[in-house]
Amino acid sequence: MWKFLRYLFFGWIVVSIVTAPLYWPYLRMVWVYNTIIAAPKYDTPSNEREAKLQDLDYLSTLTEYDRSFNDEEKVAFAAAVEAIADDIDEMSEAALYLRIAEAVALADNGHTNVSYRPQYTKFNTIGARFYAFEDGLFIVSSAPEKVHTLGRRVVSIEDQPIDEVRASLRRYRGGNTVWRDLYTILILESPELLEAAGIANSSVSITLELEDATGDIERVVFEGMSRGVLEEAPSRRAWQSLVPGSFKYEQIAWSHILEAEAAPPARYLTTPDEILSYELHGSGLYIRALPGFAVGDQAIKGAYKELLADHAEGSLDYLVVDFRLHDGGDYTKSMEFARTAPKAVKPDGAVYIITGPNTFSAAIVTVAMLKYYAGDRAMIIGEQMGDREQFWAERGTSFQLPNSGYYINYATGFHNWETGCKGQSFCYTLNEMHEVPAGSLTPVIVLSQPFQSYHSGEDIVMDWIAKQQ
Repeated sequence: MWKFLRYLFFGWIVVSIVTAPLYWPYLRMVWVYNTIIAAPKYDTPSNEREAKLQDLDYLSTLTEYDRSFNDEEKVAFAAAVEAIADDIDEMSEAALYLRIAEAVALADNGHTNVSYRPQYTKFNTIGARFYAFEDGLFIVSSAPEKVHTLGRRVVSIEDQPIDEVRASLRRYRGGNTVWRDLYTILILESPELLEAAGIANSSVSITLELEDATGDIERVVFEGMSRGVLEEAPSRRAWQSLVPGSFKYEQIAWSHILEAEAAPPARYLTTPDEILSYELHGSGLYIRALPGFAVGDQAIKGAYKELLADHAEGSLDYLVVDFRLHDGGDYTKSMEFARTAPKAVKPDGAVYIITGPNTFSAAIVTVAMLKYYAGDRAMIIGEQMGDREQFWAERGTSFQLPNSGYYINYATGFHNWETGCKGQSFCYTLNEMHEVPAGSLTPVIVLSQPFQSYHSGEDIVMDWIAKQQ
């Protein structure tokens, strides 16, 4: 028996040595990019001030793990954290949160940010939700007492033009302007956060100037209200504000602009948690790209394969792949789809790739691959995506401030989906294996939807595609 075990052991060693080159890249990937961060060890704080200083002390180590900060940004980050400590005695909880967010955002990287979760679970709300369209910021959902404000355009907040307010809030989130604007909308919905940002004079109410469809402007005071106990609330994604019934966990009975009117939502906004694919006029196929890691009980890779199963090579005149609700996941699950889907389209056909502000992370990678493998047939249309072609992503264990509990998302691996990053420092291992030089991912046809078009259930992008056939 022992002799057999010795042979088995030596056999395992031989096999490991022979196969080492095959699995070494994956071991290196885990070692280099999946950082293990030990939880900080501090004594139990004796008071609130000490608790905050412990959080800041730990926060100051962020640049030891996050690689997206350049040298200049590291210096600015250290100075920002030190300045927060100097002002700690005068800060509200909301002000501390935003100052931390501002410091982390100095990395100017979409994946390097303080969690936005506290913005919709911890701090108060005005009982209204906003979304930005081509013609401005509009109220798309509201609590019962403000239902009459649905569909109105925000002109100003606290007598400050809304465009100026939104520009000033960009400092609290890293990434391109599209991504910053998309998620700082959450700050606009909280008097506590707006006061902390220096926009409002009160943490309990704010005054908005709202314009209705006829052009009349009304000043409306929104009182701050508690959100209730939302510790178990799922992640709130920006695009969910567009979809009626997306926030079932809320304790407030919200009304939505698309529920209050007769027009149903545009088709791409329906059943967002399910697979959506349908035939189009003139031998075309529409597929809504699949975010996350699975669709219900079905793996994304398998779901994509089934969507193409009935479409032989060269059988389609055109293919539409819609990434407007795809804000990330695991790009390795969609690589095969990106490679094979263009084969279903005729050599003289078209592959339309729809993008928007919510298109982020793994979605950007899939867009790049799809564009590359579709070649001259590819056309990116819609709006600018939520990140650049070059960005930092990937991470290891959680970086969480010990007392406030705020999570900081950090980034360890470099991506370059414009020209490729192979051979560059910290080019993510899987990118070195699978990356493609896709070139610019900026839409060649920019189509941004006005509010009234959205309200009417139209889809201006799909309407444009239909006109090309």
